[in-house]
Amino acid sequence: MSSSFRNDSSLAAMARFPLLIAEFFLIFSLCPGLDLETSAKQPPRYVIKFATVAPEGSTWMKQMRTITQAIEDETNGRVIFRIYAGGVAGDELEILKKIRMRQLQCAAFSGVGFGKILPEVRVLDLPFLFRSYEEVDRALRRLKPYFSQHFREKGFILLNWAEVGNVYVFSKRPIRVVGDFRKSKAWSWAGDPIAKETFSALGVTPITLPVTDVTTALSTGLVDTVYAPPLGLLALQWHPYVKYMNALPFAHSTGALLLSSRTWEKLPQELGKFISSEFEKSMSTMTSQLRQQNEEAIDVLKNHGITIIPEPTGQALQKFDAIHRRVASALSGKIYSYSLLKQLYGILGRNTR
Repeated sequence: MSSSFRNDSSLAAMARFPLLIAEFFLIFSLCPGLDLETSAKQPPRYVIKFATVAPEGSTWMKQMRTITQAIEDETNGRVIFRIYAGGVAGDELEILKKIRMRQLQCAAFSGVGFGKILPEVRVLDLPFLFRSYEEVDRALRRLKPYFSQHFREKGFILLNWAEVGNVYVFSKRPIRVVGDFRKSKAWSWAGDPIAKETFSALGVTPITLPVTDVTTALSTGLVDTVYAPPLGLLALQWHPYVKYMNALPFAHSTGALLLSSRTWEKLPQELGKFISSEFEKSMSTMTSQLRQQNEEAIDVLKNHGITIIPEPTGQALQKFDAIHRRVASALSGKIYSYSLLKQLYGILGRNTR
């Protein structure tokens, strides 16, 4: 095991953020509306209720605590975040419902959540799209103004992107080329249109299951191929049932921190700008940490006997790119516009054919 990978439990906890999005929650009663606390001698205090499925103790939540404490300190207590972590406010869809009911004001979402608000953001989750973290960062930076405007039209402020990470294919039998997928018994996340279209393009009829049923499916042989971030594979204890990992990212999963526009409009302008600036700086730091931890998780998987299959090259890689093109074309006009897809390709320096 890598010497720098000293806290498996913390990494495993972090991994639940991207993978247990719609699976674990407890019902939690919250009072509606932004809390506005005032007194005769002091300026008003703004209490923002923030929810996430990320568990306490995870790297993600540690960074979130640091950010919100800094905001409270720098504003002399005028802005306070009350955080409901670990799914106590519900899964992402329940959290979204509570924001719309004014019981919450702010949340961290992955594609499942923000896809319900602004489906076209899912263009960032297309399979075999990004070839490096530099491409990911460039696309998110260049498209942020566009998505910020459209999120605002839907009643939300995009405070910043939140890293989920690269998703890889793990299998019991080696998957080196596109044709190998047709021999697999692949799992697909229920209700995800991008996963559905991707496996269709790969010539696979996947076994569609919620995340909570995958361990049993792996142990019984119902499925033998799954996709997940390395951290997620460890957290969900799927790694004993697979033997191979293809090093070509299956997709990159992006998250977002969203604040209700109603809340934003109640904040004094200087406080809103400060909050936005703090999240932008701090989330960049967290992204670097998570990327390193996912690399360390791959080292752990190697030590558990999982073989890493090198990324394909030449014609084999071109066939994966063809799968991407087929999926991107099939979903164009359904989830996102062709003009947005063309803009994304332009940012990445790809041709549109």
